[in-house]
Amino acid sequence: MALQEDYQALLSDLIKKQIVMLGPAVALSKARKIASLTVAEDGQVLAIAGDPQAALNELATEYMNLSGQIAQATLQSLLEKYPEIKRDNS
Repeated sequence: MALQEDYQALLSDLIKKQIVMLGPAVALSKARKIASLTVAEDGQVLAIAGDPQAALNELATEYMNLSGQIAQATLQSLLEKYPEIKRDNS
């Protein structure tokens, strides 16, 4: 799988898990605040414009501001599935 596809899959997984935890309205509205992401109604990331790492960091920050440690733990478990992607903690 290409790195861009890995990012799309990771971001989609993260959004879908947040839909389960936060509900679709909140989870999708947070995801759609990230200008570089195109997100379908089911949480699938259809496109990433620009730097996918920046999009991941922005999305993770949005969810962590809302639900803190729960979002952090969710992201960490998902990142284990995508070893090529590193979380930038800057």
